Amino acid sequence: MTELSHPPFLHSGDATRLRMADGTIALLPAAAGALWFFGWRAGLVLALSLAACLGTEALWGRLAGRGCLRDGSAAVTGLVLGLLLPAGSPWWAPLAGGVLASSYKALSGGLGRNVCNPAALARALLLPFLTPAPLAGAAGPFLMARLDGALGEASTLLLLAGAVYLALRRLLPWAISLPYLAAAFIAGTLLPGGDPLTALCWGGTALGACFLAADTVTSPMDLRLRLLYGLTAGAAGTVLAWRLWGIGGTVLGILLANLIFRLAEVLLHRRELRGA
Repeated sequence: MTELSHPPFLHSGDATRLRMADGTIALLPAAAGALWFFGWRAGLVLALSLAACLGTEALWGRLAGRGCLRDGSAAVTGLVLGLLLPAGSPWWAPLAGGVLASSYKALSGGLGRNVCNPAALARALLLPFLTPAPLAGAAGPFLMARLDGALGEASTLLLLAGAVYLALRRLLPWAISLPYLAAAFIAGTLLPGGDPLTALCWGGTALGACFLAADTVTSPMDLRLRLLYGLTAGAAGTVLAWRLWGIGGTVLGILLANLIFRLAEVLLHRRELRGA
């Protein structure tokens, strides 16, 4: 019997550690900007989120009798989760989010087996307690220093600086990020009362297009599916963010795309096997 394996096909070792190190470096400008704009409150959120992700992954690794924290993915998850939370989050929110994110990844079987982005899933589970305001009617500027949203919304320019680093390292999947940005612009144009420039320049769009949707583990490998995945995530995330939940809409749109296109990739793989 042929056993189907699910994408992406990440392996442990130096290649994975280097990828995660690059991901951490790419997130540092946005994290530094959050510290500059929000001060100690941002530092507390980021520190608690990192501590929860690292500590929970270490605990799961010990319980499973395997090495822990070696691939560096817990640090990336912790940084992304912290950037998805507002500076005024209660102390328990980044801790709970970190435990949820790392536990989900561990219970899925470890790095490379999770269907949904762990940080996005944790942020979605926190929505009943930390519900962002809709993007519609929010005040800019969005390229630099929007101070009424999540830490990652504070500066689109700093997020794009990290994205440029990933592109130079050939780790930014253009077939996902560019369709995502195009879909955000189109959605902002078509939405009643929408503003395409706000939708495109908002920090949540940059975070979604270049870091969340572009996650190697939870995005499809097939080029055709990548293009459709980017369009779906960008459109759904922008509509939900504009009308309902701000950065929460972004993560929900990306989670929806994670589920739809993982199923699509499995079905495509099965069809190819039957045709072989």
